[in-house]
Amino acid sequence: MSMNEFKGIGLFAWQKIITNYAIDHGFTWTTNDIDTMLLRIHGEVTEAGEAVRDNNDQELAEELADIFIRLANTAEVMGINLEDQVIQKHLINLKRPKLHGRAKK
Repeated sequence: MSMNEFKGIGLFAWQKIITNYAIDHGFTWTTNDIDTMLLRIHGEVTEAGEAVRDNNDQELAEELADIFIRLANTAEVMGINLEDQVIQKHLINLKRPKLHGRAKK
């Protein structure tokens, strides 16, 4: 397979692709595994931070992809349509004031 075969696939479809791959490789997560799944996302975020510390852009890119893969798989296992949730959250964010949640300097 090539990268071009995967270009343009929607976020919800990626959830299915990633989860099917995980299942095919022995990862049969359930909703009871949410704590472990979230810890694995956290682990990938930590590795991304290490890549930043090491000034390694390639490693950072790979870790960000790992974060997405783990997040998409977690959403699928939990029955969450991540694509719909991202759109809904973005619509909320569009209504928020600039730099909301930050203390004024």
